[in-house]
Amino acid sequence: MKDTTSTEDEDEEQKLLESLGLLHLINEPSEQQSISGGGGEDTRCNGDGETSLTWNNNKILLGIGGTLFLLPHLAIILSLPPVLQRRGAPYLPTFGNKLDIMFDLIRKHVSSSSSSSMSTPSLLKFVDLGSGDGRVVFRAAREGIFHKSVGYEINPALHMWAKLRQMVTPKYWSSTQFYLGDLWKIRLHNFDVVAVYGLYPIMERLGKKLQQELKPGSIVVSNVFEIPNWKAVSSSASASSHGKGVYLYQVPECYSKSVTNKTKDI
Repeated sequence: MKDTTSTEDEDEEQKLLESLGLLHLINEPSEQQSISGGGGEDTRCNGDGETSLTWNNNKILLGIGGTLFLLPHLAIILSLPPVLQRRGAPYLPTFGNKLDIMFDLIRKHVSSSSSSSMSTPSLLKFVDLGSGDGRVVFRAAREGIFHKSVGYEINPALHMWAKLRQMVTPKYWSSTQFYLGDLWKIRLHNFDVVAVYGLYPIMERLGKKLQQELKPGSIVVSNVFEIPNWKAVSSSASASSHGKGVYLYQVPECYSKSVTNKTKDI
C-alpha cells in the first residue's frame, strides 16, 4: 500500500507541474543540451530570433527555479507569527511513514468502534487542524472511509499550494475542502475525526477547545505531542519505534477527572 500511495503522490505532483506549464520547462534543458551537443555552432547560425527565444526560455527557467526555491521559505516565514503568539505551530509536514501509522490507527479504531457515530464510515467527516500543503487531507480522501475531508490552514502560501493541488486533481473535488482560517475560530462539533500536529505550548488549550466542542464518539489523532491530562485509547509508541508519538483519543473516554473538573469550573 505504501508503494501505491507514493506513486499516486508522484503522479499528482507531475500533473500539477504540467498544469502550471512547468513540467515541459523543467525537462527542456536536457533536450537543449542534446541538441547543442551535436553542433555548438547551431545557435550562431540560426540568427537572432532563436537566440532570443533561448534567452527568454532561460529567464523563465530562472524565474521558476527562484519561485520553487522561495516558496518553502515563504511558507516557513509566514508560519512564524502564530508560533510566537502561541496560537499555532510552524510548518511541520507529516511524512509517509507517519501518515501510514496515523491512518492505520484510525482505520482499526473505526472498524472496531461500537459508537453509533462510527457505525457508518461513509458519513464520517475528517478535519486536519493546520493542514499545511494538504497532504494529510488528501491521504484521508484516498482512504475511502470519509464522506468529506477538510483542512484549515492559517498560512496563505501553504493554503494556496493545497488549493492548486486540489484544483488539478478531479478526484479530490467532491471529497476535499480547504479553508484559510484560524483553528481557534473553527467550530468542531460536526467532525468525527480530528487530526492535529501542534506544539506543546498550545496542546493544553487545544485540549480544552476539543473537549468543549467535540461530540461523543469523536476521535482525535495527535502527531508527536500528547494532549496534557488526556488518556490515549491507542498509541503507536508501543508498536514501533518509527511510529512513536502518534496518539489516538476517543471522546469522552479520553478525559481525565482533573480535566473534567476544570471544565465544569469554567
